[in-house]
Amino acid sequence: MNEIRPITDISKYNKGMRQSLIDKTYFLDKVEAEIFVDFGCADGILLKYMHNLFPEHDYIGYDLSKEMIEKAQDNLPETIQLFHELKQLSQHLKAIKNGRKTCLILSSVIHEVYSYSNPKEFWNEIFTLDFDYISIRDMCVSNTCSRPSDPITVARVYQIFDTELLTDWESMWGSLDENWSLTHFFLTYRYTENWERESRENYLPITKERLLQIIPNHYHPHFIEHYTLPFLRDEVFNTFQVQLQERTHLKLILRKNNK
Repeated sequence: MNEIRPITDISKYNKGMRQSLIDKTYFLDKVEAEIFVDFGCADGILLKYMHNLFPEHDYIGYDLSKEMIEKAQDNLPETIQLFHELKQLSQHLKAIKNGRKTCLILSSVIHEVYSYSNPKEFWNEIFTLDFDYISIRDMCVSNTCSRPSDPITVARVYQIFDTELLTDWESMWGSLDENWSLTHFFLTYRYTENWERESRENYLPITKERLLQIIPNHYHPHFIEHYTLPFLRDEVFNTFQVQLQERTHLKLILRKNNK
C-alpha cells in the first residue's frame, strides 16, 4: 500500500474530474434507481450534475478525504448528504431506503483503491453494502495489452516528452517498449502539475478479465462497454501525432440478482 501523496494543484485536479460528465453518467438511463451514492465524490461535481438533471432522486456523497468533503459541502445543496465514514453511510442508507432501489457509483475510484488502500477489503465492503446496482467507470485494459509496443509510437514519445520525467516514469513502470507501460504512460502524461502523485498511481491495476472474475454470484453484468476514451485518443494524437488503439476505459453496471 502506497502513502497517499498530496494533490499539488487541487483546482486543476478537480477540473480534470469535471470533464466528460455526460460520459461519467452513462448509467442514468440504464438503471431503475432512486438513491445514488457517489463513492469517492471529491468536490461533488458529479452529484451536482445529476441533481440538476433529476432533482427528484436522493443523492449521497462519500469520500475518505475530509478536504474534498468540505469542498463538496460548499458546492452542493444541503439536501445532499455527505459522509466521511462508511459505517455512517451504511446506517443512513438503511434509514432512507424504504424499498427504493439504490445505485453505487464507482467513477475513477478503483485505481486509487489499488494504489492507496486494501483492494480485498474494498471489494468486500462494496459487495456487502447490498446495492441494487453498482456502476463502474474507470481506466481498464484487457489481458491483450501485455505485448510489445509499436516502435514508431515509442520513438515519438522519446522525441517529444520531457526527458527527465520520462526517465522517472520508466524507473517506476518499466520500458515504454512494453505496451502496458506505454498505455499507462498515455493515461498519465498530461498531469505534470501533479506529477509526484499521478505518476506514482497505478492507473491500470486490474484487467477487464480479472474484474469480471471477482464479481460475486449475487450480482450479474447488466451492461458492459470496453472502449477508448475519445478525449484521450485526441489528446495523444495532438501531442505525439500517433494513434492510440488500446481500449483504455471500462463501463460496467452490475445488477443484484432477484431473490
